[in-house]
Amino acid sequence: MMPLHLQLFSLAVLLAFLGWVLRLIRAGQLSLRDSLSWLVSTGVALLFVLFPSLLRALANALQIQVASNALFALAFLYVLWNLLATTIALSQQAVRVRRLTQESALLRAEVEALRKSIAAEGERRLASNS
Repeated sequence: MMPLHLQLFSLAVLLAFLGWVLRLIRAGQLSLRDSLSWLVSTGVALLFVLFPSLLRALANALQIQVASNALFALAFLYVLWNLLATTIALSQQAVRVRRLTQESALLRAEVEALRKSIAAEGERRLASNS
């Protein structure tokens, strides 16, 4: 059984973290899609703190002798999952940046061509009026 002072400290830390994530969402610094994993993982951790028997039952189901080892294994898997999700999002953003850069270069070339044609048209009109 987890000591009461450790359980209360864990509960306070998790609630503070949950409040911080919610504040970031409200401030628009963290999108709802990106915050979902943080909210779910904090909720799961809160369940394990409030009901330590759930962690022991999970450890038994996974045939892990010590519940804290199950917690570390789950934390490691969560970090890997979060790393993969972040890598996917970063990769998608890189593709979008590349596409926008290419579109910007095409538009810049088109604007330059239009400027040249307008300048040539203006010179032609000046020459015909002279």
